[in-house]
Amino acid sequence: MMTKRRLFGARKGNAIIETALCFLLFTTIFLGIMEFGWGIFNYNFVSYAAREGARYASTRGSQCQSPCSQATSNVVRDVIRGQSVAMDTSQISVTTVYDPDNKPGNTVTVNVSYPIPPLLGWLMGNITVTASSKMRIAQ
Repeated sequence: MMTKRRLFGARKGNAIIETALCFLLFTTIFLGIMEFGWGIFNYNFVSYAAREGARYASTRGSQCQSPCSQATSNVVRDVIRGQSVAMDTSQISVTTVYDPDNKPGNTVTVNVSYPIPPLLGWLMGNITVTASSKMRIAQ
């Protein structure tokens, strides 16, 4: 009785090579999802921080009564940095602009930016996300 000969020769080790290739593809996709999620997390915080900073500054204008205190640029920056989670607070840049001043009826604009540190630093550079919020000063 004759046995069939294999057309391409011995196939030992094919499973290891196929597993390695599939693992490489899976790891690349997984790291891409992680980078994208980290970027979305940071962007969401930056946009939230700009809104919250503008809200804080708009309710603490020049006619703010005790026990509240007027919101200066440094106070707004400290409030925003105090709310950050899983971020380097020294990298959060906050700019508060009163147009023309902090009296009721005028506007305040808060700009927040943060450079996203990539998970694979050697592969990608920093991407900076920014957000801005503008509100009318209430008191």
